[in-house]
Amino acid sequence: MSSPVDRTYSFGHWLVDCQRRELRHDNVTVPIGSRAFEILEKLVGSAGLLVTKDDLIGSVWSGLTVEDNTLQVHISAVRKALGEDRKLLKTVSGRGYTLAGAWRSGHPDHSLTAPGTIPADAPFSSNLPSVRAPLIGREDCLGQLADVLSAYRAVTLVGPGGIGKTKLAIELARSVAPSFNDSVALVELATLQDAALAASATARALKLASNDKEVSPASIAQAIGTRHLLLVLDNCEHVIEAAAQIASAVLRYCPNVTVLATSREGLRIDGEYVAAIPALSVPDPDTHDPDLLLRESAVQLFVTRTRALRASFVAGAEELQKVAAICRRLDGIPLALEFAAARAANLGVDTVLLRLDKRFELLNGGRRDQLPRHQTLRATLDWSYDLLPPAEQSLLCRLAVFPAGFTLDAAIAMMDDTLSRSDVIETLFNLVGKSLVSLDPSFEGRWRLLESTRAYALEKLADAGFVEQAARRHANFLRQIIAPLGDSSHAPDDISRFAQEIGNVHAALDWAFSSNGDTALGIELTAGFVPVWMQLLSFVECSTRIEHALAHFSPEFTCVPKLKAQLYVALGFALLNTTGSADRMKAALSIGLVLAEELSDLELQLKAVWTLWSYNLNSGQYAEAREVGERYLEIALRTGSAANEAVGRRLIGAASHFFGAQEDARRELTLSLDHSAHGLDGGGNQMWFLLNQSVLAKAMLARVLLLQGKIAQSRSLAAECLQEAQREKDKLAIAYALRNAVCPIALMTHDLAAADQAISSLLELVTREGIAFWTSWTSCLKGQLLVLQGKHDDGIALLRSGLKARTENGWLMRNPEFLGSLAEGLLASGDPAQALATVEEALSMSRQGRQLWCLADLLRIKAEILLANDRSDPSRSELLFAEGLSVARDQQCRFYELKVAAAWAGIMAGSNRQQTALDLVGPVSALFDQEIDLPALAFARALAEIPGISLSTCDGDRPASCTCH
Repeated sequence: MSSPVDRTYSFGHWLVDCQRRELRHDNVTVPIGSRAFEILEKLVGSAGLLVTKDDLIGSVWSGLTVEDNTLQVHISAVRKALGEDRKLLKTVSGRGYTLAGAWRSGHPDHSLTAPGTIPADAPFSSNLPSVRAPLIGREDCLGQLADVLSAYRAVTLVGPGGIGKTKLAIELARSVAPSFNDSVALVELATLQDAALAASATARALKLASNDKEVSPASIAQAIGTRHLLLVLDNCEHVIEAAAQIASAVLRYCPNVTVLATSREGLRIDGEYVAAIPALSVPDPDTHDPDLLLRESAVQLFVTRTRALRASFVAGAEELQKVAAICRRLDGIPLALEFAAARAANLGVDTVLLRLDKRFELLNGGRRDQLPRHQTLRATLDWSYDLLPPAEQSLLCRLAVFPAGFTLDAAIAMMDDTLSRSDVIETLFNLVGKSLVSLDPSFEGRWRLLESTRAYALEKLADAGFVEQAARRHANFLRQIIAPLGDSSHAPDDISRFAQEIGNVHAALDWAFSSNGDTALGIELTAGFVPVWMQLLSFVECSTRIEHALAHFSPEFTCVPKLKAQLYVALGFALLNTTGSADRMKAALSIGLVLAEELSDLELQLKAVWTLWSYNLNSGQYAEAREVGERYLEIALRTGSAANEAVGRRLIGAASHFFGAQEDARRELTLSLDHSAHGLDGGGNQMWFLLNQSVLAKAMLARVLLLQGKIAQSRSLAAECLQEAQREKDKLAIAYALRNAVCPIALMTHDLAAADQAISSLLELVTREGIAFWTSWTSCLKGQLLVLQGKHDDGIALLRSGLKARTENGWLMRNPEFLGSLAEGLLASGDPAQALATVEEALSMSRQGRQLWCLADLLRIKAEILLANDRSDPSRSELLFAEGLSVARDQQCRFYELKVAAAWAGIMAGSNRQQTALDLVGPVSALFDQEIDLPALAFARALAEIPGISLSTCDGDRPASCTCH
């Protein structure tokens, strides 16, 4: 009876030969790795029964610790070998695997053997180089490839020139050599000028007795026979067809041979596993910690190579930042990094970083023992470029004008004068296969050129005299996909997609406004990209680009009439969100509005009026803001658009709130949200500049509810609008929700932990996105928090800094409130005179700009400052308290009524007038829910607990004590 290793198993067209360790289909050998074959052997010998994962691992990797993903790699290899019958190998979830089919057991018949072999000159032994260099940053890659090599019989390492394929292949071969009885043949193909010599080179590496005329892929395979061997075919790209024939023949006739190849493209043979070798890891631009920088393999390689050439090299924190920048600019390509390190050893890191724009002149100091094509960066790229057919060379050069990557449509647009769509697709995929173009890992459906490859291709494009033609085609493509403003409304998905093109748009605009460019095209592209800059919160760049475009308008320039009006209105809004002058903003808006009215364009008028409303609101002119809001609503009603009406209601409501008319504000904001709730989805509920109207209306209504004493509802609505903004991942809406609602409501209700968290979130967002205009807001809000926390000096400094920046730029919105907090901080720090001057400034500003919503609180603050100056005569303070109560009641502002009443009652209680104090604060405190916790409510409730006094009332709806002074 034969042993299992002497048996065969057959089913349909398949044969598993355990003696020769071959899988054959229709008597043709199918490549399969050694361990993958052992898995197949175990499964076929189990006659369709379940083989558990543990049994497979124990059988194939006896005594070794193997993770599940290693088993998965080999199972995938078996399935790949089975091809169309891959479903025969079934997974039993969580348990193991079965091999389906009625497999018949038999005995091997090896009567059909290969013809006589070419005798070898001597027994074969490994010819791997004895010199070993450390593999920096490739440890994990080496382990993964070792697993792959045991699962597949043909593995090709692919990647661009200089990625380190040869070095990795040699070290990989060295690590797995014991599995092949140390029989490893390295065939170095790089120096061959004639592909016909590839077979002879292989025979020489194997020490086969042959001459160049007799040797062939088949004769090599016959000579190897059944010997165990790892055949390493290095640098196949220039002899790719010949290398593929050799590998294919060996895999077909030699069951115990595995082929490991390196190339800039795959061999495209049956059973091949193509492993793309990644670049070394580089640090993110925002990584600054030296320890984190040194964890990245590109930085490790650069530092190691530089130290090897200059022992005194010390990589401090500042130096590592520059090294990281070099690594990013060179895309983590090891060969380029070695060139750069060699130059840094002699010229210094600063010089290398500054001269990378001239990289082909700089990076030319390769080692003398390297191949000629690895002596300079240019030679490395010349080698790859010269192997390309003309169509691939042309496409590569034209794609170099895309600094931020490109889509398939972009590639087609660049070649539509010479190649058909299908030809472009094939040509692009060939470039990808040859490692000259790579998929962009950051975006689906986009490709990119490595920076060095792109710089090289741009040189070739210039040499051919096609730079201007390619630049024009590039800019035209972008103009076509990014429609000018007003032609259509962009969906949020469009904006996200267009944001991927921002680097390309920069390049196109720079060309368009150059001496050889196209001004009209540049103006249209600028207008079209405005919504993207807005969504990215890139307001400074947006305003700069618009002003540049407007400066190029001339009498002879013809364009869509409303294009100029759109640009002026957009400029106004962009300046609103920068540290630019309020006067510049108003001037831009005025021009835009006049042009819109001349065009009788209602939608454009709405955008101009809306931005003018924003100007008035931010400059603290609330009476004017309410008037402009009413003007907006009048135009909106003429358009018949419910979305426009919803915006108009919101504008009036917001202005009314700051004006001090809280009931009017609540009514208009509620109407705005009602309109939003009836048929207006996210797209229809967003304006031209992509502001989420629902979030803005809810944030403002939350403020109104707070002032009306509805604390719980206010907090709930503030949280709701923030969650909505976060759900939509709308950064600008998040900023508005935090600034207008979450932060101030937490501060005003003394929820200091929530305020701290919200302000930190806003500061992080503002800092990350670089929104300079918002920095003054975060300074003032943080200053208010510090004053409440008792950190008066720090709070005063931040408030003064924020107020100074806001005043200089003409933005006075909520400044009276911030001045009031500053006055309280100054009083607490022992400077009552300065505190009084500050609150007087706040009161003046409040009355002049009709910023009346916080007037009652400012009167309270002034009263407390006067008392601190002279407690012997409270009459002036009591007059101010009485005025504050009157203002709060007129505005139906229970929150400030409570706050003023509590402050006045505190003075009364301190002078043995507890009953009068309770009669003053008790009625208004009773209007608040018991679960609400505010300092004023806590005082009122404690006052009510004093024995011997109880709440009394006088005729009317106010306590008698309200008239006491």
